[in-house]
Amino acid sequence: MKKVIALLLVVGTLVFYNSKIANTLYTLKNEIFNKNNTGEIVLVQNVNGTKSENDNIETTIGNFRNIKIGDKLDTVMEYIGSPSRIDESEYNFKWYVYNQYREKFVMVGIKDDIVVGLYSNSIDSCENGDIKLNKDRNFVRENYSPLEYRLKGNTKYIINSENQYDVINENKNYITVFYDIYEESRICSYQIIDEKVESQLDGMYAKDSEKLRESFELQVIDLANSIRIQKGLEPFKESEKAKVSSRKHSQDMIDKEFFDHVNKENKSPFDRMKKEGIVYQSAGENIAAGQVSAIYAHEAWMNSKGHRKNILGDYKYIGVGVKFGGYYTIYYTQNFYT
Repeated sequence: MKKVIALLLVVGTLVFYNSKIANTLYTLKNEIFNKNNTGEIVLVQNVNGTKSENDNIETTIGNFRNIKIGDKLDTVMEYIGSPSRIDESEYNFKWYVYNQYREKFVMVGIKDDIVVGLYSNSIDSCENGDIKLNKDRNFVRENYSPLEYRLKGNTKYIINSENQYDVINENKNYITVFYDIYEESRICSYQIIDEKVESQLDGMYAKDSEKLRESFELQVIDLANSIRIQKGLEPFKESEKAKVSSRKHSQDMIDKEFFDHVNKENKSPFDRMKKEGIVYQSAGENIAAGQVSAIYAHEAWMNSKGHRKNILGDYKYIGVGVKFGGYYTIYYTQNFYT
């Protein structure tokens, strides 16, 4: 749908930052189904969680709303307990990921044992003031002044979100407010990044690393599962074979310089899944390119009718593959099947 146009000039550069998701939807139903002999090995994503000695699943995560940028890691542990996972981020900090509370999904960015980032699609933050989940885009724009660009050094990165999110600089924090255009442009999630940390990111993209790619892959699954549970759907289970298929397609798009579901050998997502030994009743694929993180990729998919349909579809399994490189810098592939 959208392209990244990077015009890298000299001092005073303007960069028009945009991203792209696939403009076609691929779904296939009832082509092949082997009920008893799929040969599939499935890794189940932890979405139910377990109650630890010091945690109260019913109440502890609600204290996320009281966590502030600048708080100590000890405070985070006291308020909401230990994370289910610690991920890399595109910034120079770690995301402490709390996916064990089903629909109550949050991440806390930690650098040098200090909170420098917050994300949630289900719990408000005291750092957002009166920007609350489920308020609408008009409220934000009537009461705040969204940025037109991000300035990094002498480069202006123009923000062109097609009304899907706004970025606000408030109280020395960069607050990205994401909207759901299919639900009256309500606020569906937000990300808060300390101003100093944001300024330290060179450009818009992180440097490639295996750990960061794996972190993005897991976060894509977490984000999809949390929204599915919020809407009364069963969470996906992670399929190793679908992950392999997705990773190969993301790398292939980089290597052969294309962005499409059908590759240069005229193979569809379903051809590629079958090649990995996946036997399915129905299947689908989402792809994206140029999105700076798993959060941005997920929110873009949710604001595209066909991609949203896949994420909220009747599929049981998901595999995600993320690769850095190529024209759009970073490529994402999601494979779904039942």
